Amino acid sequence: MATRKRQSPPSDIARRRAERRLASGRKSDQRWREVLEGAGRVFQRLGYAQTTLEDIAAEVGINRATLYYYVGTKEELLVSLLHQPIEQMRVELEAIAAEDKPAPQKLADGLRAYVVAMSQRPELFIFVRENIDQVVSGEEANDIKQNADRWGRLLSQILQEGAKSGDFRDDIDTTVAVLGIVGMFNWSYRWYDPAGPRSLVEIGEIFIDMALSTLAPRR
Repeated sequence: MATRKRQSPPSDIARRRAERRLASGRKSDQRWREVLEGAGRVFQRLGYAQTTLEDIAAEVGINRATLYYYVGTKEELLVSLLHQPIEQMRVELEAIAAEDKPAPQKLADGLRAYVVAMSQRPELFIFVRENIDQVVSGEEANDIKQNADRWGRLLSQILQEGAKSGDFRDDIDTTVAVLGIVGMFNWSYRWYDPAGPRSLVEIGEIFIDMALSTLAPRR
């Protein structure tokens, strides 16, 4: 006789999300967005490890007790900030990888979507700056990691297609190539200045050209 698998209790993050959905209203939703945006600013300014919930409450202009209604830990805030944009990036790259286009165009489109996402969602810089495996845990955090891993595998798939078709060099390990290409974009969080002469998207176009030039077959 088969036994029924006992379901594990929901995580605190999942429970609080459910509570917010039940209590959803214009005022509550607006405050939650303010909390997330405030957390993103403080994480970027102070770094995740140095940030406290008191810092975030002060940034939003509420007291600690009010903040606790929306969130229990800063880990929950980080997960909430990153989950949707990283999932969206994975979905976009899946669509690009499935298109009937040459591999160089797919690579350019995929990297362009990535840099546009980073320019529009600066909280993604938190993801590339932090060792996500060490700062978050649980089902929701695993979703973030799985989406990010899937994104990397899709990019590797595009490079493999290009090597097979002759559009890219076939003597470069695709895993190393993906790490090198993505590293160019991710490392920009260390030096990129929004007030500088070039936007992040413009810098991304330079990186895309560099990646395509490096991968082009030797003549």
